[in-house]
Amino acid sequence: MVDARIWAGALFCTAALVLTGCAADDATSQIRKFLTTDSGPEDVLPTRLEDLTSDPESSRLIGDHAGVSYFVTKYVDPDSGRPGFCLVLSKPPEGAVSGCASDADATRMRVGGSGTSSARVVVANDIIPDGWTKVGDFLIVNPET
Repeated sequence: MVDARIWAGALFCTAALVLTGCAADDATSQIRKFLTTDSGPEDVLPTRLEDLTSDPESSRLIGDHAGVSYFVTKYVDPDSGRPGFCLVLSKPPEGAVSGCASDADATRMRVGGSGTSSARVVVANDIIPDGWTKVGDFLIVNPET
């Protein structure tokens, strides 16, 4: 009987870890899927923003809000070689900013800069704070920050 309870507990813990891991990867999975969509002319990064990411050709426009365009691109961590992505925020003529992370570090990644607002990766069950707007399936933005 003791062995059965130990096995049941171990199985329960393993299931909980697997489900938690799946939830944490939700945004990363959505971003990876989004990056595989066919590109169009709207997906091209604005001129002079190619240096903000390691793979500008993979750029996809997530959306626009309050004069800011939000892009995502593929990325490879130069230290570990792990795949990831970059978020690129562009608000001409005020400027642009980007942030990159490997897939393992991408959940709830936040990028922001003076004049470009802030953007944060979210998972499906995240509560959207006041002042933030959802753009696409995995990004919330705030033009005031």
